[in-house]
Amino acid sequence: MTQPRLRLLSTPSHIEDHTPLYVDVGSARLWNLVEDESVHLILRRPALLELARRHDSHLLDYCENLLASEDYEKWLMGLDILVALGTHDAVDRLILVYAQSLKDERKHVLSMVARILTAEHVKPFSIMVRDVACPGELDVSGWTKTAISTLQDVCKRFGIETYGEYGVTFNASTVKPLEAIDADDMSATNDRQ
Repeated sequence: MTQPRLRLLSTPSHIEDHTPLYVDVGSARLWNLVEDESVHLILRRPALLELARRHDSHLLDYCENLLASEDYEKWLMGLDILVALGTHDAVDRLILVYAQSLKDERKHVLSMVARILTAEHVKPFSIMVRDVACPGELDVSGWTKTAISTLQDVCKRFGIETYGEYGVTFNASTVKPLEAIDADDMSATNDRQ
């Protein structure tokens, strides 16, 4: 009998190599733009991202307002800014959002947490990832190595084998590119498929 399998899909991340839009603008001016409700939220996003890059202490409170909004776009923007902030408190807040979300939103929040997960939050993430630790396919693009390893550990406990796609082999201890896979690894992978 064959073991159930979860294919981990990953696409290369797009890395922006340009200078952020508001890098030379003072925080006070950025906050003026962010708090100007006459400016569409999409146009305020670069200012929010710059404040996140600076780890502005007032940004968590602003994200709370976005997350509490009935407007779905604002809710999504709150998640994006928390991910950009990437602090311990931001991850804590994302985990709380996950716990309070409905099933459809949970997968999105899980993916957001996985992009900034560190070893500090593995325990709650291992509980969250149980929802996606099932046979099939899962896009793990942008996930940290810690998040992928946690998913693999949970899958292993559930008796689910994980394997990679797009030239990446995943296992709990390493992530190695296709060029690093030797002929024995390739034949073993082909035998399983």
